Amino acid sequence: MIRLMGAVLIIAGCGGMGLCAAARLEGRVRDLGELAAGLDTLRRELGWRLSPLPDGLYAAGRALRGPAADFFTRCAQRAGAPDGQPFQEVWRAELDAAPLRLKPEDRALLDRLGPVLGRYDGGSQRQALEEGAAGLRALQGAAADERSRLGRVYGVLGITAGLFAAIVLF
Repeated sequence: MIRLMGAVLIIAGCGGMGLCAAARLEGRVRDLGELAAGLDTLRRELGWRLSPLPDGLYAAGRALRGPAADFFTRCAQRAGAPDGQPFQEVWRAELDAAPLRLKPEDRALLDRLGPVLGRYDGGSQRQALEEGAAGLRALQGAAADERSRLGRVYGVLGITAGLFAAIVLF
């Protein structure tokens, strides 16, 4: 009986690891979509309403949920702080600190926005944000393809590895 319970626990543990890997893929798709929506909100605030950068970032944070909302809200808090730190450094630091499930190419695309925001006129910022959101949506489409292709594979591999380990150990 104990051997059977051990085998079930091994199979469940390995299956859970596979499902966690699949969940990370889903999280990346969700985070990319939220960030793109946040950039769209920021584009409207800065380009059309001509809001100051901290107000636009707060609006983007309020329009979202999850880690992306926290990212925009923390950027807004630090952008409005009187410490005089350049916004590019604030953007990069908050991007590194945010618990977003992004790949290096996702972060590189977002990192290119830091030097533009709050530094140029509304039209230039609007264009950079539009290009950034389009790039994030393209990455989101590729991530969704990867999720649909690899998500099931990870789940099946986890359960198969658990079955194999249970057979070898018992």
